[in-house]
This record gives sequence, structure tokens and C-alpha cells, in this order.
Amino acid sequence: MATPIPDNRAELRADDVARATAGVLVTHGRDLDVLVGVTTDSRVVSAGRADVFVPLVGEKMDGHSFLDRIDGVAKLVVCARGRGRALTKSAFVEVDDTLTALGSIAAHHLERLRASDPKRRVVAVTGSAGKTTTKELTAALLATNGVPAGEPSAIVQKTRGNLNNRIGMPSTVLTVTQEHTFVVLEVGMSVPGEIAAMAKIARPDVAIVTNIGVAHSEGVGGREGVAREKGDLFAGLDPHGTAIVNADCDMSVREVMRSKGARAVTFGRAPEADYRLVDRRVDGVRGSEVSITRPYGEIAVSFELLGEHAAIDLCAALAAAEVALGRALTRGEIEGAVARTELSGRGQLVVLGNGALLVDDSYNANPQSMEAALSVLRELGEGRRKVAVLGEMRELGALADEEHVRLGARAVAAGVDVMVSCGGLISRVADATRAAGVPTFEYMSAEDAATFVTSHIDSSDIVLVKGSRSITTEKVVAALVAAHGRRVASGEVAR
Repeated sequence: MATPIPDNRAELRADDVARATAGVLVTHGRDLDVLVGVTTDSRVVSAGRADVFVPLVGEKMDGHSFLDRIDGVAKLVVCARGRGRALTKSAFVEVDDTLTALGSIAAHHLERLRASDPKRRVVAVTGSAGKTTTKELTAALLATNGVPAGEPSAIVQKTRGNLNNRIGMPSTVLTVTQEHTFVVLEVGMSVPGEIAAMAKIARPDVAIVTNIGVAHSEGVGGREGVAREKGDLFAGLDPHGTAIVNADCDMSVREVMRSKGARAVTFGRAPEADYRLVDRRVDGVRGSEVSITRPYGEIAVSFELLGEHAAIDLCAALAAAEVALGRALTRGEIEGAVARTELSGRGQLVVLGNGALLVDDSYNANPQSMEAALSVLRELGEGRRKVAVLGEMRELGALADEEHVRLGARAVAAGVDVMVSCGGLISRVADATRAAGVPTFEYMSAEDAATFVTSHIDSSDIVLVKGSRSITTEKVVAALVAAHGRRVASGEVAR
């Protein structure tokens, strides 16, 4: 489900908007003082929650079609060239492209806040997998503010939900206020050039690329093309900024990312990593104890999140947070931050009412995150029947068939005992598990898969649920919890 765009109270002046967007201002003689709030939703303007309206042009809707409704209600409209003639009461700024203008307004807002507080830091996160976990961990670490046992401070603003595109990201930036010392932004990619555009808005002090895979590789030249696109986040760094780079990426990809010229701090399993995961001891459903070496010395922390991939994400987040803070974080601060990190649908472990374990990784899927999820299933599944409910992986372009065949081999290698598939190309996975003698059940919809799974689960099972957003595998999770209930007890559920 899409995350709602948040309201904001960003303060702007009309002439500043015109300068930031390289637009032409027409005031109709109105005396414009400080404008408060920017929105792309005409309903927000009509409700009096924003003074500035930026109509966007999409595939199904053109925001300019609402200009007659908000004329005289909006104090300022930022519209496409030639469209301002529809406005007789509201002042307007005509621009070449309203989506670009939204980003320019957000960039102006952030730069003004930076100028008012030189200590304000912006951290931006992208990657083929793990970016949301890394973003959440980074924000939690920065929010500890020396109070590991208490509530996190309100000094951090971060991306909410899936607002990581060219609409959601600048809308998040506009919610930043004087109270926020740190801003943590997630940056996604669906088309070439998207990350470069958002990097110009954020101009981050610290930029993290978690890893490079083949998701969204269509049209950018394969995995190295993805690396170049993700590396554009580094090109947008503040001149004194720091790139947080995955030392476990192969050399060709690392060189592409390093070519952006930023100062680098590395993380991962590799011996040369600045923030290196040196040990991880699994404690069943309670998580693990991880040891990390870093410039400030080695530290061991209890870690509730599942899988080695999440521990690597912690290394990246710790690197970013300590660079931004300019100091070492204590064990108590780190453990307090991890305990407060909520990651619904991203590797969350649920103990069902009948005693079965459910690994809810239903939020999204690509080859890297699927491999990581199967590793968790194998790791926690000792002595249990391992049931994998897997949905199709989307947005893989020409590599889609090949990657689903590989996923089938990985499912077999993970020791899956029962395979339940949802979607079209996931049949390639079903072919592999069936050939290996694994009981395999294929469904075209998540609803049908949910009906089957809920009636075939017993107390000794562990169930992994994962698939791309459009497959809606979260419906399987909801059905399992509705049918069997859930237990929540100290030490029993690891988030």
C-alpha cells in the first residue's frame, strides 16, 4: 500500500520559489508574504493545509485539471508554462517541468535550513536490497542522542514508508524543520537518471549504497549500469561528504562507484572493510550476537534482526551514523536503536498461535533479498518443516527468466520442504523444486495461495512469505495470523 504524502509547514517566499525553479512569477497584484506548506494534492490546498500547489502530470491524471478549483484558494501555484492563464486570482510561477520544480523547491528549503545550522547533516541511502533496513537503523542510531534506555529524540527526520521516488523524497525534505539535526532519506530507482535528480535535491553529507544487484537493470546496461545509476548518489555528495561503500561488491562494481570521486568508508565481510562483520553467533528466534570491527575498535552487540544480511546492513548504518556524529556509539546506544527499529514485512519473525514460526518478508523481493530470505529460512528451520511461499520477482527485464531459474536452485539448496508459488514466472522456481522431489503447489494469486497455506500449517513448521509488491504476498501473512493468531512474549518474537 502506498504511503500517504505527509503535510508540511515549509516556509517560502514567492520570489524564492521563482528563483529556485527558474520560473516566471505572476502575482496578479497580490501582496504575498510568507507562504506556508507545499503540496501536490489540490485537496490539501482546499482544506487550508498548504499555501502552495504544485500540479503534477502523470500517466492517468494531470494536476492542472484542478486549477479552477483552487484558483483564489492557493496563494501560489507552480504550473507548467502556458497553464497559468487559467488562474485569475492565485499568483503563479510558470516552469518548464513541475516535477523538477518540486525538487528544486525542496532543495531550496533544505539549503536554507543547512545555512541556519552548520551541524545539520543529511544521510541518503540507496541500493538494490537492504536500503529500507539500513535507513531505519541509521535513523534510529542518530536518534539515540545518548539515551539508549529511553525514548529516541525528535532530532531526526526520515523517509516514511515507500516515499523514495521523485515525488515522495522531496515531499519528505519539505517536512524537515529547524528542530531536525539529522535527515535520513531513502532514494529509490525505477528509471535511469532518477537517483541523480534526487541526489541534487539532498546533496547528502553521507551517502550509502548498500549493494548492487540486477533489480531495475532493464535499460541501464545490466549490473554495471545499475552501479553507475546508484553511484550517482555519490556524485551528489557535499564537497566534504563521505561515501559508504560495500566492500563485498566485486571489484568492477566498486570501481564504478568509487569513480564518483568521493571519500570512501567501507563496510562488509571483506578483510579490508572499515566496518567489518567479524563474527555472528545465532541464538535461534532471539536473533544473534554480532561483533564488528571499526575505526573506534571492536564492539559486540545483541542484534534482534534476522539473517547475516541484516547484520551487514547494521555495519553500513553504524558507519554512516558514526561519520555523521563524529564519534563512536556505545553498545547500549546501538542495542537501544536496534530494539526500536520497526520493519514490518521485512524479515519480521512472528510466532503463530499454534506454535509455527512465520518469517514475514512480504514487502518486496528481488534476487538478492530472496537469497537472503532463504538463508534465514535455512538458518532458523533446523528441526522444522520449511515452507516457502514465494511470489514472482518483478522489474528484472531481460534477466527475469534466468533469475527465477536461479532462485529455484537456491530454494532447493536452502532445504525447502514445501514450495508454494504465486504468479507467472515463479513457475520456474516450482519447476526446480518439483524436479528435486519437493512437494510443490502453484497458484496465480496470493489469495488462493493463502487459502492453501492456512489449512496446511502445523506447529512444527516455519513459513517464509516473500514476493514483489504487486504480488501482494502480505495477504498470505494476514491470512495466517487471522487463522492461527499470534503469540507476543518477551524473547519469543525477534523483529
